[in-house]
Amino acid sequence: MITFIIGGIKSGKTKFALKKAQNTGSKNLYYIATARAIDDEMRQRIERHKKERGSQWITIEEPINLMGVIMKIPENSSIVIDCLTTWLTNLIVEGYDYQEFVSSFIDVLKKIKGSIHIFIVSNEVGLGIIPEKELGRKFIDIAGTLNQKIMDICDKAYLMIAGKGLQIK
Repeated sequence: MITFIIGGIKSGKTKFALKKAQNTGSKNLYYIATARAIDDEMRQRIERHKKERGSQWITIEEPINLMGVIMKIPENSSIVIDCLTTWLTNLIVEGYDYQEFVSSFIDVLKKIKGSIHIFIVSNEVGLGIIPEKELGRKFIDIAGTLNQKIMDICDKAYLMIAGKGLQIK
């Protein structure tokens, strides 16, 4: 079962995903964090979020190889992947072939879809202004396409608005 949770920044996506994952009854709860601790503020943010999740969550910090991590998680687990747009940023900024990674990620999701509860968090990038710089416009195009691909394969989807989830699929 794949559940897609999309919305704006600070719309409550992660909190919503964590609650949904806990409600599956899975004994194994995994949180896959794609963010990098690139400065003091980000390190503090990551530590605060770990404490908020609590000890029942197994946290895996993986900014690039989501596919490898997901394949190692046992069946009957619940996974929160937080978040796709941060993962995509890492791929683009570090010069990876993001198309290859996205394709592999989609393939892995399809392969394990029935054995694990997966909650994928992503930012909706199409509601803001058009960026001034080429890289910003490219990112919005790539992220929007990735979000559409996840929407196509997910079983359920929620749009988060001010902490409330509106089921859209």
